[in-house]
Formats: sequence, structure tokens, C-alpha cells
Amino acid sequence: MLSIIIPSRNEKFLVPTVNELLNNARGEIEIIVVLDGYWTELPNDPRVKIIHRGEARGMRNAINSAVAIAKGEVIMKIDAHCMVSEGYDLALTKDLEPDWVAVPRRH
Repeated sequence: MLSIIIPSRNEKFLVPTVNELLNNARGEIEIIVVLDGYWTELPNDPRVKIIHRGEARGMRNAINSAVAIAKGEVIMKIDAHCMVSEGYDLALTKDLEPDWVAVPRRH
């Protein structure tokens, strides 16, 4: 499974990003969104998990908190204002080996 971490703070494109990730996934995923110091409604999908911080604690804390509850064998951190291609999850995980770090590129 791929765990997708999204730290966010007042991100106006967060919901479209989450929808893009959900719609274009072809394998098993979970999306962990950290709402750092604000609240917004997110898609009602069992693959979406929310960590809500009433007061902002910063990006590093948000990422660490999300990774602590992640259940996937592979973790992907993404900004809250991104687009992904269809099958991004399978393409990302197919050639990875244990303890590798992959850096995405834009085409």
C-alpha cells in the first residue's frame, strides 16, 4: 500500500489535490491530510484520514505526525496543490526497493 502524506496550511487547492489522488490511483492507497491550524471539508472516502491541528505546529511536525500513523510500505509526501497522472501510485512503487528514496520529476 502507498501512504500519501499531505501537510497543509490554508491551501485553497487541497480538495482538488485529494480528489485527483483518489481518482487517479489504481492500487491500494491511503491519504493522510494534516490540517495545520485551519479546517476544511475533505472528500468523504475511507482512504482519506485527517489529522487536525487547532493551532499551527509547522510542516515538519505535520509530516512526522502523518508518517507515525501511516500503514503503507511506501510513503509519498506531496504538496497540497499538485496534480498526478493516472496510475501514479503503481508507477511510483513498481521499481522501488526497500530503503530507497525516489524524487519525482515533472514531465
